[in-house]
Amino acid sequence: MYLPSLVASALLASSVVAKHCQNFSVPVTLCARNGAFNLPTLQDNHDATTFFANFTNPGGNFSNEVLLGYRTIDRTYDISVKFCQPDTGFGQDPTVQFLTHGIGFDKTYWDLPYNSYSYSYIDVAVDQYGFSTLSIDRLGIGNSSIADPLSIIQAPAEVSAIYELTMMLRRGSLPGVPRAFSKIVHVGHSLGSILSYNLAAMDPTASDGLILTAFSQDFAYIDATFDAWGSKLARNDQPQRFGDLPTGYLTWANASCNEKTFLYPGFFDPAILQFSESTKEPLTTGEVLTLGGSPSTVPGFKGPVQVLVGNQDFIFCGGDCMATGDPALAGGSIPGGVTKAFPAAKAFEVYIQPNTGHAINLHYNATAAYKATQEFLIAQGLGP
Repeated sequence: MYLPSLVASALLASSVVAKHCQNFSVPVTLCARNGAFNLPTLQDNHDATTFFANFTNPGGNFSNEVLLGYRTIDRTYDISVKFCQPDTGFGQDPTVQFLTHGIGFDKTYWDLPYNSYSYSYIDVAVDQYGFSTLSIDRLGIGNSSIADPLSIIQAPAEVSAIYELTMMLRRGSLPGVPRAFSKIVHVGHSLGSILSYNLAAMDPTASDGLILTAFSQDFAYIDATFDAWGSKLARNDQPQRFGDLPTGYLTWANASCNEKTFLYPGFFDPAILQFSESTKEPLTTGEVLTLGGSPSTVPGFKGPVQVLVGNQDFIFCGGDCMATGDPALAGGSIPGGVTKAFPAAKAFEVYIQPNTGHAINLHYNATAAYKATQEFLIAQGLGP
């Protein structure tokens, strides 16, 4: 007998008890064409301010101005990962979700250790729906290797790390994971979405589906974001946590900057702001300089794509994702413009989460967004 997907998903959810997770580091050899930039080593917070002032100057293109050329990176670094699966084990042909966090977070963004994990994306994906997940600390973040913030930690190198780990999942060669996966979905947040998008552009067969959260192709508010951050050297902001980091690691100035750009007032627990500020992770000069390197389209990708964005996302929508004069965009929203980038996608969906800012997983109603993603994947034949 046929069951609608929502009912079938509910039955599936009730059969899954809990998740089993393990944390470990994986040596990953990066092969990437990184930019060589003529940027003096930052010395103090004044230099950080000058760096962003130059980058956001509307009269120039700072990345191009300091670009000397390109060089190939071929080095091995340890990437910290967390692999989770249902306690009931794998299904016959399971799907693994590859989770990549954005700027300001590490892999705990997906399994937030706050309020008894009631904000956990992984709990919903694994416990309620039966997916497996692999979440990573991006290079230079959390428990992954520290690397040069200008010459190494750039978007191409981070995409390379994701690609290599993806291939390990496909081959069944990821240490500690006892099987190969034929179905891999890449789920990103913010910069993690940009990297997942770039992965699909680099190799359209690497992913079977894309979930791009806190993402659009409208970069008009990126400069406003950097201005709002008032960034300084990470080692000066939280010396106990970041005192040993090179000066090219940066972070926003305080909790007010965090709230302005990541959260929607009135729709998050006030204590979670202090929690996220005390656990925030830095960004690097190399990441900033390579943010704009994505192609405008990914014509070769044929899997399903969901773009999921908080309606009050400041960074990619300026605080109102419906503020567009073009009703032809998918869903009539700014993120709807991404549909043009995937002309061959099997399916394309825009989901706008109400009363939510950029850091979707930190808002009261985050679980509604989590469930929308699981239902989308199941409807597209990428269920567990």
